[in-house]
Amino acid sequence: MDSLKLFPEHEEPPAKPARKGRGKAYATATIGSSAPLPASEVDPIVVERTVFNADRTHRMTLFRHWGDVDDYACGICMNPSGAAEDVGDPTVDGMIRRARTHWCVGSYYQLNVMSIRGTYSADLAKTKVVNLPENDEWIARIAAKARFVVVGWGVPGQKSGRAEAVEKILREVCEPSKVLCFGLNKDASPIHPLYQRTDAQLLPFFALREARGSGIARS
Repeated sequence: MDSLKLFPEHEEPPAKPARKGRGKAYATATIGSSAPLPASEVDPIVVERTVFNADRTHRMTLFRHWGDVDDYACGICMNPSGAAEDVGDPTVDGMIRRARTHWCVGSYYQLNVMSIRGTYSADLAKTKVVNLPENDEWIARIAAKARFVVVGWGVPGQKSGRAEAVEKILREVCEPSKVLCFGLNKDASPIHPLYQRTDAQLLPFFALREARGSGIARS
């Protein structure tokens, strides 16, 4: 997992609409819409550790567990889609499968560089507030105690202007070696996990950046 190899550059495929996977329908979210309240029978630990704002239009954390709730990995992607306490989406479910089968942790937190709910990145321009200040507080709190952090906000996350702030937080609260990724896009943003193999190798994010030499390519 911590092996530093030359990793080919990838451009992310275009976003696909929400779809059915493994016999279930994934949730989607219109930009800025409120997440439905969870059913009463949802695991109370998941409810406690999944954090929305008051009107549930922004999600700060999403939590799942199958073992030790305090031995967790966390992923940081672009912005929340439809996943909530009792429903998943393709990105979240894929990361949970990786965490359960390959990462040797007991639980998983999903975080994002932007907190606004919305399935389609093209819709982000339709809202003025894409991130709440408390999202950064939760990123710092969760990342600091994670076994490791997997970043994957992709090109849209980089272009949002939020990536630089999140990277600063990670450098402040984490050892650089525990911040990992699936590789870099041409603009040096971390590749989004959606189209990566479940057993894809994780690579050290900051070391890859340094090896690239020029840091983030501004566009």
